[in-house]
Amino acid sequence: MGCLVITDPYLGWGFIWIPFLTLISIGIFQFLTLRNNLTQSNSYSLWIYSCLLLIAALYATDVTIFIAYLFCLLALRRLLNMRNGQGIVKKIFDASLWIAIATLFYSWCSLFFIVIFLSIVVYNIKNVKYWTIPFIAISCVALLTFTVDQLLETMYLFPVYDGFDYSFDYLHTKWSVPTIVSILLSCIAFLFSMAILFAFPNISLSARSRFSVLGFSGLCSIVICALCGSVFFLLPVLAIFLARFLQETNDKIFKESLLWLPFITMLILFFIR
Repeated sequence: MGCLVITDPYLGWGFIWIPFLTLISIGIFQFLTLRNNLTQSNSYSLWIYSCLLLIAALYATDVTIFIAYLFCLLALRRLLNMRNGQGIVKKIFDASLWIAIATLFYSWCSLFFIVIFLSIVVYNIKNVKYWTIPFIAISCVALLTFTVDQLLETMYLFPVYDGFDYSFDYLHTKWSVPTIVSILLSCIAFLFSMAILFAFPNISLSARSRFSVLGFSGLCSIVICALCGSVFFLLPVLAIFLARFLQETNDKIFKESLLWLPFITMLILFFIR
Protein backbone atom coordinates (compact mmCIF):
# COMPACT_ATOMS: atom_id res chain seq x y z
CA MET A 1 0.00 0.00 0.00
CA GLY A 2 2.89 2.34 0.76
CA CYS A 3 4.41 1.72 -2.71
CA LEU A 4 1.00 2.43 -4.26
CA VAL A 5 0.76 5.80 -2.54
CA ILE A 6 4.30 6.88 -3.46
CA THR A 7 4.27 5.76 -7.11
CA ASP A 8 0.66 6.52 -8.02
CA PRO A 9 0.73 9.71 -10.17
CA TYR A 10 -2.77 10.62 -8.96
CA LEU A 11 -1.82 10.37 -5.28
CA GLY A 12 1.88 11.00 -4.73
CA TRP A 13 3.59 12.04 -1.53
CA GLY A 14 0.62 14.10 -0.36
CA PHE A 15 -1.19 10.86 0.48
CA ILE A 16 1.63 9.08 2.33
CA TRP A 17 -0.63 9.21 5.42
CA ILE A 18 -2.86 6.43 4.04
CA PRO A 19 -0.76 3.34 4.93
CA PHE A 20 0.10 4.60 8.42
CA LEU A 21 -3.44 5.54 9.40
CA THR A 22 -4.86 2.32 7.97
CA LEU A 23 -2.48 0.29 10.14
CA ILE A 24 -3.52 2.27 13.24
CA SER A 25 -7.17 1.77 12.33
CA ILE A 26 -6.72 -1.99 11.91
CA GLY A 27 -5.00 -2.21 15.30
CA ILE A 28 -7.81 -0.33 17.08
CA PHE A 29 -10.48 -2.40 15.34
CA GLN A 30 -8.84 -5.71 16.24
CA PHE A 31 -8.45 -4.61 19.86
CA LEU A 32 -12.09 -3.60 20.32
CA THR A 33 -13.29 -6.75 18.56
CA LEU A 34 -11.27 -9.15 20.69
CA ARG A 35 -11.68 -7.23 23.95
CA ASN A 36 -15.47 -7.20 23.69
CA ASN A 37 -15.92 -10.73 22.28
CA LEU A 38 -17.77 -9.43 19.25
CA THR A 39 -16.66 -12.38 17.15
CA GLN A 40 -15.22 -15.79 17.82
CA SER A 41 -11.47 -16.45 17.99
CA ASN A 42 -10.87 -16.27 14.26
CA SER A 43 -9.54 -13.79 11.74
CA TYR A 44 -12.76 -13.35 9.75
CA SER A 45 -13.50 -9.85 11.00
CA LEU A 46 -9.88 -8.70 10.65
CA TRP A 47 -9.67 -9.99 7.08
CA ILE A 48 -12.98 -8.43 6.02
CA TYR A 49 -12.21 -5.13 7.75
CA SER A 50 -8.75 -4.90 6.18
CA CYS A 51 -10.12 -5.48 2.68
CA LEU A 52 -12.97 -3.01 3.12
CA LEU A 53 -10.60 -0.44 4.60
CA LEU A 54 -8.25 -0.70 1.63
CA ILE A 55 -11.20 -0.33 -0.73
CA ALA A 56 -12.22 2.87 1.05
CA ALA A 57 -8.62 4.10 1.19
CA LEU A 58 -8.29 3.73 -2.58
CA TYR A 59 -10.74 6.60 -2.97
CA ALA A 60 -9.75 8.60 0.11
CA THR A 61 -8.96 12.24 -0.60
CA ASP A 62 -9.23 13.94 2.79
CA VAL A 63 -6.99 13.03 5.70
CA THR A 64 -9.17 14.96 8.16
CA ILE A 65 -12.09 12.54 7.64
CA PHE A 66 -9.80 9.58 8.29
CA ILE A 67 -8.46 11.18 11.49
CA ALA A 68 -12.01 11.87 12.64
CA TYR A 69 -12.84 8.23 11.93
CA LEU A 70 -9.96 7.08 14.15
CA PHE A 71 -11.29 9.17 17.03
CA CYS A 72 -14.76 7.70 16.51
CA LEU A 73 -13.24 4.21 16.66
CA LEU A 74 -11.68 5.09 20.01
CA ALA A 75 -15.07 6.36 21.21
CA LEU A 76 -16.78 3.15 20.08
CA ARG A 77 -14.22 1.13 22.01
CA ARG A 78 -15.08 3.00 25.22
CA LEU A 79 -18.82 2.63 24.69
CA LEU A 80 -18.52 -1.12 24.17
CA ASN A 81 -16.42 -1.40 27.33
CA MET A 82 -19.36 -0.08 29.36
CA ARG A 83 -20.75 -3.62 29.34
CA ASN A 84 -18.78 -4.61 32.46
CA GLY A 85 -20.46 -1.86 34.52
CA GLN A 86 -17.16 -0.51 35.88
CA GLY A 87 -15.98 3.08 35.47
CA ILE A 88 -19.04 4.05 33.42
CA VAL A 89 -18.62 7.76 34.18
CA LYS A 90 -15.05 7.76 32.87
CA LYS A 91 -15.99 5.74 29.80
CA ILE A 92 -18.86 8.04 28.88
CA PHE A 93 -16.58 11.05 29.33
CA ASP A 94 -13.81 9.49 27.22
CA ALA A 95 -16.22 8.53 24.43
CA SER A 96 -17.76 12.02 24.44
CA LEU A 97 -14.30 13.59 24.42
CA TRP A 98 -13.16 11.53 21.43
CA ILE A 99 -16.31 12.33 19.45
CA ALA A 100 -16.04 16.04 20.30
CA ILE A 101 -12.45 16.03 19.00
CA ALA A 102 -13.56 14.10 15.90
CA THR A 103 -16.20 16.78 15.30
CA LEU A 104 -13.43 19.39 15.05
CA PHE A 105 -12.07 17.47 12.05
CA TYR A 106 -15.41 16.43 10.53
CA SER A 107 -18.59 18.14 11.65
CA TRP A 108 -20.93 15.26 10.87
CA CYS A 109 -19.22 13.15 13.55
CA SER A 110 -21.43 15.00 16.02
CA LEU A 111 -24.18 12.56 15.03
CA PHE A 112 -22.42 9.93 17.12
CA PHE A 113 -23.42 11.78 20.27
CA ILE A 114 -26.78 10.13 19.61
CA VAL A 115 -25.05 6.76 20.04
CA ILE A 116 -23.66 7.91 23.39
CA PHE A 117 -27.09 8.86 24.73
CA LEU A 118 -28.59 5.65 23.39
CA SER A 119 -25.79 3.72 25.10
CA ILE A 120 -26.73 5.40 28.37
CA VAL A 121 -30.30 4.26 27.80
CA VAL A 122 -29.10 0.70 27.16
CA TYR A 123 -26.76 0.44 30.15
CA ASN A 124 -28.29 2.62 32.86
CA ILE A 125 -31.10 5.02 32.00
CA LYS A 126 -32.00 5.88 35.61
CA ASN A 127 -28.73 7.54 36.64
CA VAL A 128 -29.23 11.25 35.92
CA LYS A 129 -25.57 12.22 36.19
CA TYR A 130 -24.69 10.08 33.18
CA TRP A 131 -26.78 12.36 30.96
CA THR A 132 -24.71 15.44 31.88
CA ILE A 133 -21.28 13.90 31.19
CA PRO A 134 -21.34 14.34 27.37
CA PHE A 135 -22.10 18.05 27.77
CA ILE A 136 -19.16 18.41 30.16
CA ALA A 137 -16.83 16.75 27.63
CA ILE A 138 -18.14 18.96 24.83
CA SER A 139 -17.58 22.06 26.98
CA CYS A 140 -14.00 20.99 27.75
CA VAL A 141 -13.12 20.50 24.09
CA ALA A 142 -14.86 23.73 23.06
CA LEU A 143 -13.12 25.75 25.78
CA LEU A 144 -9.67 24.35 25.01
CA THR A 145 -10.16 24.82 21.28
CA PHE A 146 -11.37 28.38 21.75
CA THR A 147 -8.32 29.11 23.91
CA VAL A 148 -5.95 27.73 21.27
CA ASP A 149 -7.75 29.75 18.60
CA GLN A 150 -7.26 32.95 20.58
CA LEU A 151 -3.61 32.32 21.49
CA LEU A 152 -2.37 31.01 18.15
CA GLU A 153 -4.89 32.83 15.93
CA THR A 154 -6.07 29.57 14.42
CA MET A 155 -9.55 28.67 13.24
CA TYR A 156 -10.54 25.27 14.56
CA LEU A 157 -13.75 25.88 16.48
CA PHE A 158 -15.93 28.11 14.35
CA PRO A 159 -15.57 26.16 11.05
CA VAL A 160 -17.34 23.28 12.81
CA TYR A 161 -20.62 25.18 12.54
CA ASP A 162 -20.14 25.65 8.78
CA GLY A 163 -19.16 22.05 8.13
CA PHE A 164 -22.67 20.59 8.03
CA ASP A 165 -22.91 20.56 4.28
CA TYR A 166 -23.74 17.55 2.16
CA SER A 167 -22.22 16.61 -1.16
CA PHE A 168 -24.58 13.92 -2.44
CA ASP A 169 -27.16 15.17 -4.90
CA TYR A 170 -28.67 11.90 -6.09
CA LEU A 171 -30.63 13.57 -8.88
CA HIS A 172 -27.66 15.27 -10.53
CA THR A 173 -24.63 13.43 -9.22
CA LYS A 174 -22.21 11.68 -11.56
CA TRP A 175 -22.45 7.94 -11.00
CA SER A 176 -18.75 7.27 -10.51
CA VAL A 177 -17.23 4.15 -8.96
CA PRO A 178 -16.81 5.77 -5.49
CA THR A 179 -20.46 6.82 -5.54
CA ILE A 180 -21.64 3.32 -6.44
CA VAL A 181 -19.36 1.76 -3.79
CA SER A 182 -20.71 4.16 -1.15
CA ILE A 183 -24.32 3.34 -2.01
CA LEU A 184 -23.72 -0.43 -2.01
CA LEU A 185 -21.91 -0.35 1.33
CA SER A 186 -24.65 1.84 2.80
CA CYS A 187 -27.37 -0.58 1.72
CA ILE A 188 -25.48 -3.58 3.10
CA ALA A 189 -24.74 -1.78 6.37
CA PHE A 190 -28.40 -0.76 6.71
CA LEU A 191 -29.58 -4.34 6.27
CA PHE A 192 -27.10 -5.68 8.81
CA SER A 193 -27.80 -2.88 11.31
CA MET A 194 -31.53 -3.45 11.18
CA ALA A 195 -31.02 -7.23 11.30
CA ILE A 196 -28.95 -7.03 14.45
CA LEU A 197 -31.35 -4.61 16.13
CA PHE A 198 -34.40 -6.78 15.43
CA ALA A 199 -32.73 -10.15 16.03
CA PHE A 200 -32.42 -9.79 19.81
CA PRO A 201 -34.10 -13.15 20.52
CA ASN A 202 -31.16 -14.87 18.79
CA ILE A 203 -28.54 -12.93 20.77
CA SER A 204 -27.53 -13.79 24.30
CA LEU A 205 -28.58 -11.41 27.05
CA SER A 206 -24.97 -10.50 27.85
CA ALA A 207 -24.27 -9.52 24.23
CA ARG A 208 -27.41 -7.52 23.49
CA SER A 209 -26.08 -4.26 24.88
CA ARG A 210 -22.92 -4.45 22.78
CA PHE A 211 -24.70 -5.23 19.55
CA SER A 212 -27.36 -2.59 20.15
CA VAL A 213 -24.55 -0.01 20.40
CA LEU A 214 -23.09 -1.37 17.16
CA GLY A 215 -26.48 -1.25 15.47
CA PHE A 216 -27.09 2.37 16.45
CA SER A 217 -23.55 3.26 15.37
CA GLY A 218 -24.22 1.64 12.00
CA LEU A 219 -27.41 3.65 11.48
CA CYS A 220 -25.61 6.93 12.25
CA SER A 221 -22.82 5.91 9.86
CA ILE A 222 -25.38 5.28 7.13
CA VAL A 223 -26.73 8.82 7.56
CA ILE A 224 -23.21 10.25 7.21
CA CYS A 225 -22.56 8.12 4.13
CA ALA A 226 -25.89 9.11 2.57
CA LEU A 227 -25.25 12.82 3.12
CA CYS A 228 -21.53 13.05 2.34
CA GLY A 229 -20.45 9.78 0.75
CA SER A 230 -17.90 8.92 3.45
CA VAL A 231 -17.88 5.14 3.91
CA PHE A 232 -15.19 4.87 6.60
CA PHE A 233 -17.66 4.97 9.48
CA LEU A 234 -19.55 1.97 8.06
CA LEU A 235 -16.58 -0.38 8.01
CA PRO A 236 -16.46 -1.66 11.62
CA VAL A 237 -20.16 -2.55 11.65
CA LEU A 238 -19.95 -4.26 8.27
CA ALA A 239 -16.87 -6.27 9.18
CA ILE A 240 -18.24 -7.48 12.51
CA PHE A 241 -21.69 -8.38 11.23
CA LEU A 242 -20.29 -10.17 8.16
CA ALA A 243 -17.87 -12.10 10.37
CA ARG A 244 -20.68 -13.21 12.65
CA PHE A 245 -22.72 -14.23 9.63
CA LEU A 246 -19.81 -16.39 8.45
CA GLN A 247 -19.55 -17.96 11.90
CA GLU A 248 -23.12 -19.17 11.66
CA THR A 249 -22.67 -20.56 8.14
CA ASN A 250 -21.90 -24.26 7.81
CA ASP A 251 -21.53 -24.34 4.02
CA LYS A 252 -17.75 -24.26 3.48
CA ILE A 253 -17.97 -23.36 -0.22
CA PHE A 254 -20.25 -20.41 0.48
CA LYS A 255 -18.05 -19.32 3.39
CA GLU A 256 -14.86 -19.41 1.31
CA SER A 257 -16.56 -17.53 -1.52
CA LEU A 258 -17.77 -14.80 0.80
CA LEU A 259 -14.31 -14.48 2.35
CA TRP A 260 -12.69 -14.00 -1.04
CA LEU A 261 -15.32 -11.53 -2.25
CA PRO A 262 -13.90 -8.44 -0.45
CA PHE A 263 -10.39 -9.20 -1.72
CA ILE A 264 -11.55 -9.69 -5.31
CA THR A 265 -13.61 -6.51 -5.10
CA MET A 266 -10.54 -4.63 -3.85
CA LEU A 267 -8.45 -5.85 -6.77
CA ILE A 268 -11.13 -4.95 -9.33
CA LEU A 269 -11.57 -1.44 -7.91
CA PHE A 270 -7.79 -0.97 -7.79
CA PHE A 271 -7.40 -1.76 -11.51
CA ILE A 272 -10.37 0.32 -12.68
CA ARG A 273 -9.45 3.26 -10.47
